[in-house]
Formats: sequence, C-alpha cells, structure tokens
Amino acid sequence: MSGSETALTGRRAGSDDPRKWGYTLKVMPLRLCLILACLSLFGQSPKRRIAVFDFENPAGSGAVSSVFFSAATPDSGKTEANLLITRLGQKGLVTVIERAAIDKLMAEQNWGNSDRTDPLTAAKLGRILGVDAIVVGAITQNDYDDKVTGGGGGVGARFGVGGGGMSTKHDIRVKVKINSRVVSTDTAEVLSVSESFGEVFKKGVKVDMRSNPGLVLSGGNAVPDGPIRGEAMEKALGSLMVSLEAALAKIPARAQVFEGLVAAVNEAGRVVLNLGSQTGLVVGDRLQAWRKGNEIRDPASGKLLLRDDMLLGELTVTQVQEDASFASFVGSERPKSGDLVKSVSTAR
Repeated sequence: MSGSETALTGRRAGSDDPRKWGYTLKVMPLRLCLILACLSLFGQSPKRRIAVFDFENPAGSGAVSSVFFSAATPDSGKTEANLLITRLGQKGLVTVIERAAIDKLMAEQNWGNSDRTDPLTAAKLGRILGVDAIVVGAITQNDYDDKVTGGGGGVGARFGVGGGGMSTKHDIRVKVKINSRVVSTDTAEVLSVSESFGEVFKKGVKVDMRSNPGLVLSGGNAVPDGPIRGEAMEKALGSLMVSLEAALAKIPARAQVFEGLVAAVNEAGRVVLNLGSQTGLVVGDRLQAWRKGNEIRDPASGKLLLRDDMLLGELTVTQVQEDASFASFVGSERPKSGDLVKSVSTAR
C-alpha cells in the first residue's frame, strides 16, 4: 500500500488491528487543526502601540447662541480623546497606552498641554513611552445654535415666569469638526491627516424649565453640553475612527527598546525591574539581564567605544505595574540589584 493510501485509510502496512485505524483517523483532524491554528498565528502581525493625547479645543471655535443668550462651549477635548481611547480599545486593533502614564510623564518632563500638539515633542514623548505612533488632534468647530420657537405664550414664558406654562420649544443645531494627525515616533513625520464632521439638527425640542432651573437665566435655552451635543460628537468620532483604522493599519511596528535596571531579586528567583507600563512594557515581553563590565574607551579621544558586559540570561515579564514589573529568569547566573536590563533586539 502506498504512503498516500496509508494516510487516507489510517491503516499501516502489515497491520490488521482495526482499533489502530480508528485512532489514526481521529488524531489526524486534530493535528491538522493545530497546524492551521499555528499558521494563522504566525501570519498575524503584532499590534501597534499608540498613545492618544488630549485634543485641543481652541477658544472661540464654538459658542451657544440665541436671541437671548450667548456663551462659550465647554472644553470637550479631553472627553473626546477618552472616547477615542475607549473605541480603539474595543476594536482591539491596537494597544493603547494608559492616559495616566502619559499625564505622569508630561508632569515629569515639565511639559504643558500646548506641547502635546507639537510633532517633535509628541515624537519624543512617544519614544519614551515605547509606542509606534501618537494621535493628536483638535476640535476645530464646536457650534451650538438654539432658537426658541415656542412656549406657553408671552415673552415671560420664554424665561419660565408668568402665565402660559413652564415649557418651551427649541430648534437646536450642533456642528462638530475634529482634525486629527498620526505622528511617527521615529521621525516626527505626520503620517496621516484626517478631518471628521458631526452634525445634528433637532426641531421642536420641548424643554421643561422646572427640571432645568438654569434655563431661566439663559433665556430658556437648552443645556449646551447635553445629549444633542453628545450625539454630534459621536457622529464625528465615528467618522474619525474610519480614517484612523486605515491609517494605523499602515504604520510599521517599531522595535520596542527597553533599558532599565534590576531593582530586586527574591529567594525564589523572581526579578523586580524598574520598568513599568508607562514605558510601554506589557506581560510577555522578553528582555535580557546583563552584568555591567569594564568600559573600553578610545585612547586618543577618551570616547566610550563599548562596555564589556556579561550576559546573564533572559527575563520574561509576568506582571506589570505603573512604575515596576516582575519577571521570571532563565540563565547561567542569577541577576542582582543594579544589573542592566535591555531589549533582546538591542542588547549589547
């Protein structure tokens, strides 16, 4: 019997035991599934790591307007950035760095909010965080137009006083425009630019002033940061997500570069590192532990040429906190506090 016939029937040449045939036929599909699953995993590209900065909300870009009342719109930049982070996380296309890590690093570097939108500063911060790209943006239009079209009758009704009832009708139009940029952390190059819009118009919206006492002071106008504005923001965000998904898919994953120190090692060999989530480290990352060696310098200039470090072994990150992480170790000599920790691809 040929080899192909053996594979099809599950029968080995010279074997007449039918139990062996059935065993082979049962095992073969399982092995095939495992092979296909492995091929699928190897074909997947690693997730890109990104950071989303608070969006700017330029002063004067939006206003609440009516014949009775005018006021600046609320600052929606931070809210919109948070919503974007949530959407990106739900999609699972990229790994998004915690915003707490960004805020802490901004404070440590003594950078203000205006620095977030500068490509060079954004790229520098992104390299420290270990991300592939930074998403920055601005809400360039945030208009809210509210026209009171009816009430209980009389001018007093528009202010919630006098006869004619305590409710008014409104025609409300909200327009939101968001500009965003994806910035490379390697070159500070702006990789993509997108502009998204969201507009909502509601006619004859009924508002009861008894449940919104603040409307009396605003001439009976609806709340400027209420659900209608939120609906317009959601529309703009949905359009932005479509653009970002296409842009982020084209970003080449950069090699993660980590350099830190061993902070402690317990008796069981569990290693504590001074690298945490704020550097972009995640569970499963592989690092190398090195013992610092002699420095070799150019005898003419005194310039450091290299250091004769000794490789101790490999670390696998098992738990990550904001400023520290835990790792298991496999190697020739157990590391100790003060030993160097480097990325596998950049270790020297």
